Amino acid sequence: MASRFHILIVEDEQLIVEVLNGTLEFEYHVSSAATVRDALAFLRTSRVDVVLLDSILPDGCGVEVARAAEAVGAAVIEMSGYPEVMEGLQRSGRPHLCKPFGQDLLLATIASVVRNIGEDDAAAMRDLPAAAVSGSDSW
Repeated sequence: MASRFHILIVEDEQLIVEVLNGTLEFEYHVSSAATVRDALAFLRTSRVDVVLLDSILPDGCGVEVARAAEAVGAAVIEMSGYPEVMEGLQRSGRPHLCKPFGQDLLLATIASVVRNIGEDDAAAMRDLPAAAVSGSDSW
């Protein structure tokens, strides 16, 4: 059963994209981008809940994508295979994965982020007036 959550994979290694997509496609709606430029364009035109982001891309650093994703309300999970980059990711405060990582860790990390999104959505619904929640047109 497909989830309502949309994950954007931002990764330039096609084999990694294929493996991630194959792991996630049954549970989530999955899209991908291979560059900072493509990811930023995608974020401008599509609703995304989670961005699974490689920290080093052919045309720049993933930080720009992370900021843009967070600006539109998407959660970001950063990935890197470089130990020196991982140190910076640990300081970012975002969830992060050190490549190579296993399927269980990937799914657990995404589930945690999605659970937080669900809790944020529930909190936002509690803050809405009753008429907005019920869909009533009356004020």
